[in-house]
Amino acid sequence: MQIWFRDRQAIFWTFFLPLVLISVFGLLDFGSFRTVDIGIVDKAENEESRQLIADIRLMDAFNISDPISESKEREALSDGERSLVLIIEPGFGEVDSPTRRRVSVIYNQGQPQESATGQSIIQRILDDITFAENDVPDRYVIDAEPVDSRNLRFIDFLMPGVVAMSIMQMGLFSVAFSFVQLKSKGILRRLQATPVLPASFIFAQVFTRLVVSILQTLVLVGLAVVAFDVRLEGNLVSMLVLALIGGGVFVSMGFAVSGFARTEDVAAPIANAIALPLMFLSGVFFPRDAMPEPLRAVADYLPLSFLADALRSLAVDGQTIWSQWDNVLGLVVWLAVTFVIAIRLFRWE
Repeated sequence: MQIWFRDRQAIFWTFFLPLVLISVFGLLDFGSFRTVDIGIVDKAENEESRQLIADIRLMDAFNISDPISESKEREALSDGERSLVLIIEPGFGEVDSPTRRRVSVIYNQGQPQESATGQSIIQRILDDITFAENDVPDRYVIDAEPVDSRNLRFIDFLMPGVVAMSIMQMGLFSVAFSFVQLKSKGILRRLQATPVLPASFIFAQVFTRLVVSILQTLVLVGLAVVAFDVRLEGNLVSMLVLALIGGGVFVSMGFAVSGFARTEDVAAPIANAIALPLMFLSGVFFPRDAMPEPLRAVADYLPLSFLADALRSLAVDGQTIWSQWDNVLGLVVWLAVTFVIAIRLFRWE
């Protein structure tokens, strides 16, 4: 452990880069620049309601979800996944109906700008319908109802992803580079002639990096909570358990790289060839939903995807580690695979 903590560059880059990333993204708050997420429930199902929906779909300001039930739309609104929900009541546009001139809008109080913008656009569309019918006194109106929703910011989504990414970088790069350096200098070979058991030395190196993964998680979560008011919904101890399992996966991966590569010049491109695809395909910075389906089918089974998804479910959704058994199982399988590969590839000289 003393060897690692004496390496000031390793300490600096292990903690500095993740801290910079989470600070920059937290300050920029990319989640504030977005369209109006709207759900539509058509209870009228007539020509007038279909025309209204068609007019709304022409507006670029709206991100319209696929039609689902009213209860599901209300649930999505409560979870902060909608800015507002438009409910077209039965009898909309029909001459003899008492609700022919009314629609209902349930809006998210936590997104005042998006909610107000969405209501204004819908009212303008309804006014256009009124003018087209030459019946200005009998104007279409909106019955608005506020809902106190749970609103997630981009930093809430980002924090668990950056924690997962930092664990990957620590395990992969620090092990690969340091052991290749020790091997190229002959230190590992000479170590076998000392009273120190090789197994004890390896265990100490693994133990040090698992401790560092715990420290990284605590520092990044602490920064997000204190500096950016991130609300940690789940259990911190469960997150640390995931950090240990994820740390084991990527430490094993680092040993495999150090065993295969004979010099640092070879280790660097191999480590980057592993880390960069993982970083951009595993949903660290943005959701994987936007990926093409074939690519997503592969990305869903990457080790960093399992770690980021599990940490995000705990931190953001407040789930328990037991509910993440599939992600934990995925990490355990990857741990077994990388451990076997590391044993087969690792060399002392």
